[in-house]
Amino acid sequence: MPEAVGPAPLRRLSNGEYLHTLSDLFPDVAATLPPLPADLGVGFFDNEAQAQEPSDVRIARFETIAALHAQAAVATLAQVRTLTGCEDWFTPALATACGERFIDGEGMRVFRRPVTAEEHARLSAAFGRWLGALDFEGAVQLTLTAMLQSPQFLYRVELPGPPGEPTPVEPYAMASRLSYLLWESAPDQTLLDAAQADALRTPEQLRTQVTRLLADPRARRTLWSFHRQWLGLERVLDDEHTQRTAEVDPGWTPASAQAAARETQRFVEETMALDGTLSALLLSRSAWLDDESARLYGLSAVSGAVELPATERAGVLTRVAFLAGTSHRGATSPPIRGNAIALRLLCQLPNPPPPGVDLSPPKEQPGGGPKTNRTLFEERTAPPTCQGCHASLNGLGFGLEHYGAAGAYQVQERGLPIDARGVLRRTDVDGPFDGALELSQRLARSTVVQRCAAEQWVRYALGRAPVAVEGPQVELLTQRFLDSGGDVRALLTDIALSPTFRLRHAEATP
Repeated sequence: MPEAVGPAPLRRLSNGEYLHTLSDLFPDVAATLPPLPADLGVGFFDNEAQAQEPSDVRIARFETIAALHAQAAVATLAQVRTLTGCEDWFTPALATACGERFIDGEGMRVFRRPVTAEEHARLSAAFGRWLGALDFEGAVQLTLTAMLQSPQFLYRVELPGPPGEPTPVEPYAMASRLSYLLWESAPDQTLLDAAQADALRTPEQLRTQVTRLLADPRARRTLWSFHRQWLGLERVLDDEHTQRTAEVDPGWTPASAQAAARETQRFVEETMALDGTLSALLLSRSAWLDDESARLYGLSAVSGAVELPATERAGVLTRVAFLAGTSHRGATSPPIRGNAIALRLLCQLPNPPPPGVDLSPPKEQPGGGPKTNRTLFEERTAPPTCQGCHASLNGLGFGLEHYGAAGAYQVQERGLPIDARGVLRRTDVDGPFDGALELSQRLARSTVVQRCAAEQWVRYALGRAPVAVEGPQVELLTQRFLDSGGDVRALLTDIALSPTFRLRHAEATP
């Protein structure tokens, strides 16, 4: 029985993929580039095909960046020699011959496959016109500009196979599938050579390449990109988090948010490199700090690797980037924090609030005496119409109340003791817990969390949500992830070897 696979939609390079590709193709080129319009995330991720419609602004920016990058790539004669692979182009015949070789060689790298005869003829004709009107360097610059704004570069075009059952993705497209999944960038020469040799077909061949790519430092890009988007770890960089009230943290500045994001990025990357399991992400106390991130954790100025206090921190949910990114400027928000955990780690979709409900942060009333933030939220959400959702959201969010709106650990609030007891519901580890450490331990051993993570990784890899016919494959990948103890690298290997990743429908069109 043939394997059931879903669609393979045409995918544009996300902003991260686009910039990493330019950097890897031209490592010695330094160009100041204008910002790209933000990618529109769908289901957490910015690489989803359905959200990648081009806009006039994006097309204009691609054109500008292509011109600026090509100009910087030919700024010196040494760069021109490196780019073209030619030592001498100082006669018309040599210039024409070098241009032909440049089109084929650079076209292979930029298009991530051999240049077709039609593409070569078109680019060669344009190169000849520019060579006559300008000079060799100018012709190289303009030809590269044309390549860098072509659909063949900006999109991951895949050709359909012969009619019939789903067939293996053609070799060069498979090279791109692997490199953009594991590096967020174009295939290197080793992958392109393997594609040319048709050596990206068998499970053994694919496993060899996946192992090599995961061992490369560029794999850190994917490990961070997935987790920052899945868990919302860069929300702390949003405009609303550039400041905190003086009561929360008088020293908080935009640099504090940036330090928090850097610390969490390093934590995710190192944790995935050293241990590589989801449980380590939820429980590890290792941190890599600078002076500002150390201040945020209430530690003396340090530089490098440390262990955060065992009674205060355990994993990503107790990092400043997550805690501050799910708070208001002046106070914590248990519902927001609870919703982030439920939605992202448990794959539980919340119900929308009723029309007209007051969504502003609750405040103490004059003459009512001091109250903790928890008490204020308990009073606000006490009506039965609220409890249908807030019993679960608050039950998770209250567990993080030992951490203020800037992520600082606290045992008192307004002179009152903190109550961080909560309740897990609708999971396989239901029940009461006390504080974020117990909550993180529960989540780390939850099969619901492991399943949620595996399903999100599959979605990230495919650039779309799995369809119904892929259910058995997703279930198999999930079960293997559970059996591996939540080994993320093993999951990525299994995804790359799965039918839904390495096969495509013959009838699909680019």
